[in-house]
Amino acid sequence: MNRTYVPENLNVDDTHEVSKLYRHLLQREIPVDSAKLRQWILDWSELESVLGEVSCRRYVAMTCNTADEKAAKAYTDFVENIQPIMNEYDDKLNKKLVAHPAKDALQGEFGEWFKGVQVSLDLFSPDNIALETEENKEIQAYQKITGGMSVEFDGETKTMQQMAAYMERTDRELRERAWRTMWERRLKDKEALDNSFDNLFSIRKQVASNAHCKNFIDYIFLAKHRFDYSPADCEAFHESIEKLVLPLQKEIYKKRAQKMGLERLRPWDLNVDPLDRAPLKPYSTGDELIEKVDQIFESIHPQAGKWAREMQAKKLIDPDSRLGKAPGGYQIGFDESRLPFIFMNSACTDRDIYTLLHESGHSFHQFALAGQPIFPYRDVPAEFAEVASMSMELIGMSNLKPFYGNDREAIERSTIGELEDVIWLFPWVASVDSFQHRLYNFPEHTASDRSDIWTEIMDRYDAGVDYTGLEAVRRNLWQKQLHIFECPFYYIEYGIAQIGALQVWANFKKDPKKAIDDLFRAESLGSSRPVKELFEAANIKFDFSPRTLEPLMQVVWDELN
Repeated sequence: MNRTYVPENLNVDDTHEVSKLYRHLLQREIPVDSAKLRQWILDWSELESVLGEVSCRRYVAMTCNTADEKAAKAYTDFVENIQPIMNEYDDKLNKKLVAHPAKDALQGEFGEWFKGVQVSLDLFSPDNIALETEENKEIQAYQKITGGMSVEFDGETKTMQQMAAYMERTDRELRERAWRTMWERRLKDKEALDNSFDNLFSIRKQVASNAHCKNFIDYIFLAKHRFDYSPADCEAFHESIEKLVLPLQKEIYKKRAQKMGLERLRPWDLNVDPLDRAPLKPYSTGDELIEKVDQIFESIHPQAGKWAREMQAKKLIDPDSRLGKAPGGYQIGFDESRLPFIFMNSACTDRDIYTLLHESGHSFHQFALAGQPIFPYRDVPAEFAEVASMSMELIGMSNLKPFYGNDREAIERSTIGELEDVIWLFPWVASVDSFQHRLYNFPEHTASDRSDIWTEIMDRYDAGVDYTGLEAVRRNLWQKQLHIFECPFYYIEYGIAQIGALQVWANFKKDPKKAIDDLFRAESLGSSRPVKELFEAANIKFDFSPRTLEPLMQVVWDELN
């Protein structure tokens, strides 16, 4: 995008240059003229956009190779030197904005953002600037722990992501050996991960206190702009999942055990084909994965196909797992360029198809909202952002021929796997979210308390997996969920969004083009509307009560049976 305020030759590591730009914004005289105020807002947004892209690109470089000390230093330097300036001036500029008499004239265009600005002012504490820097450094340290995990297995060095692929092998002894090897390695870092979480928890507790919030839960609900639901709504959602979804998961696991001729399922029995068929091998290389997913998108909607091809052409996807690469997958936006980037760890499994469909959904969202005029409107509430991604998983499932041709059995296996994952996700979401609520309501808990709390939750959502002799793993399964460390309370969104995605999928089955048109139109709004209105724009309901959840789960169950 063409810059009008930020110099093209800005040295983003020069604190004096960055501070000068912020200071000019703060000191600028703005007449009582809504057009002048709007231009000031756009200049501020441009600066945030430029710096935001630098931060994101450096984060990508660091996660693509956690052993690259130069990349790690570049990101750390930005976090330590530039981010505090951004945070400091954010509060000052927010105050200048809300005090300006022409602000009300822009309510129609920027009203939703103004709501968030007021919350930011209410929560701001200068003491939290340094703490946010510390939190970012602790997260980086956590990533180094997890990114460095590898094992020697069958004569080769394997990452955790590569080891996970063994869970699809038909040789049960091999699966068990791989699973035990993987978890023995994870548990070696149990204490390090506990210490990491203790540090993060302590920082977050202090952040909430500095913001004069009762606890971190109150703080994070405000910080995340959760204006449309409350912690009590989350608890009610957990109960709905326990009542309406957990029985379906139990039935799936019961049938799986019967098909496998087992009295009880063990943790290494959950991802293998229950009829002992070899794992699906839909592709051989990361480039092939990208090409075939692009073909799916071209078949379902012309705009989706166009965006997918643009990402391929501009090499905006890093698909392959390798030693030193951080675990997991994500999509991130380069805001000034208005381009998305996808990071993942493929292992030539069927699940990788859905991971790329998912992250591509986020990417399409980035493309769709690129025209939003201000930086905050291009940062979408997760409750709707995940609708964009989860919808693409379900919609992409409608055409798997690029991977499996006319092999109906393979397509059926893949489809069943995706729909069973939909059912599995809800109890896991409830577990992770409930766990976080319990922890942050118990500020003096210990590492042992955490394990006890997690065990209680595992018991509550037990679907019939036998962990006899593996209690140490079961008590610490939470440690594999990076969201708990990196982005607290970011998980309930997956459950809320899954309900939205299932509705989009239901619409797609009736009228494919209209369903995707509606979705992309809603995505183009960015965060310029409340979450409920974004759902409505996509022709779906923002409602996660039993009256909406139950019929949707029935649709999934009917498809499976």
